[in-house]
Amino acid sequence: MIKSKLRIVPWLMFSLLMLPELAQAKKLGVGAVIGAPTGLSVNYFLRQDVTVHTTLAYDFGDDDDLQLASHYTWRRNTLSIEKVRFGWFYGLGARLAFNDHDHNHRHHDHDDHFHLGPSGTLGLFHEFKEVPLELFLKGNLTANIIQDTGIDGDLMLGLHYNF
Repeated sequence: MIKSKLRIVPWLMFSLLMLPELAQAKKLGVGAVIGAPTGLSVNYFLRQDVTVHTTLAYDFGDDDDLQLASHYTWRRNTLSIEKVRFGWFYGLGARLAFNDHDHNHRHHDHDDHFHLGPSGTLGLFHEFKEVPLELFLKGNLTANIIQDTGIDGDLMLGLHYNF
């Protein structure tokens, strides 16, 4: 299981090397998500209303998942509640998850799996006027089609610092 999880390290290193260049463009949100799963989150703005939102996160639930999900999202700024403006977003993408079904990390029990499939996302966000922070709540629905089949749902609360 550890070897399969380590395969994601080169992609992560490349992403971290790109952060300074992306931050100079002032089109980047970097932060974290908590929930199912919990981890790192990056939101790259292609335009003000279109982003690529990527999370690298760990789900502490029954399957012990390490997940990489990325969605092309469309953003809308149309909601107001008590003078607080909210936006919403929706998008399509994919998710790759590595998991160990029984948490038996000491033995080579060969129950490690990976899941890959198309994914959709839907969420709400609020951008603070005083500081470059964005608070968001998002849900993902993934149809696993490679190694195992099935439907998975994720719910996360996150915070980005926008450059």
